[in-house]
Amino acid sequence: MRQVSVFVENRVGMLASLMGIFDESDVKILALTVLQGFDCAVVRFVFNDTDVAAQILNTHHYPFSICELVAVEMPEGSAVDGLARIGKALLAAEIDIHYVYGLITNPSRDPTVVIHVDNPGLASIVLSDEEFTLVDEIDLR
Repeated sequence: MRQVSVFVENRVGMLASLMGIFDESDVKILALTVLQGFDCAVVRFVFNDTDVAAQILNTHHYPFSICELVAVEMPEGSAVDGLARIGKALLAAEIDIHYVYGLITNPSRDPTVVIHVDNPGLASIVLSDEEFTLVDEIDLR
């Protein structure tokens, strides 16, 4: 799973303008978080098709970067809290969690979170070994 961080001015209407560039495409915004500064903001997106989203952002001259995330379904009916289990598994492997936020999927999927970690490849292996279900962009198209 990939995250696109878009760098914009912090002004009224900027988020609506940014999100509007995807209106005429098949790109779906699956997650969004905003880090607001005094005069700028970073808008973090997860899309169903990062490559097409990047092309659209380039066409509209928005500066952005792309990084890897780990997307994990929360186990349904688990006796132990899913986020706590994820945290313990990653801690045991000495993987640092930078941030976590929710992902909008479809009703047939369990609730899902995306996690930014210092080593996404290792985190994926650790969570798979702990029998978590990992999700990728292809799963959400």
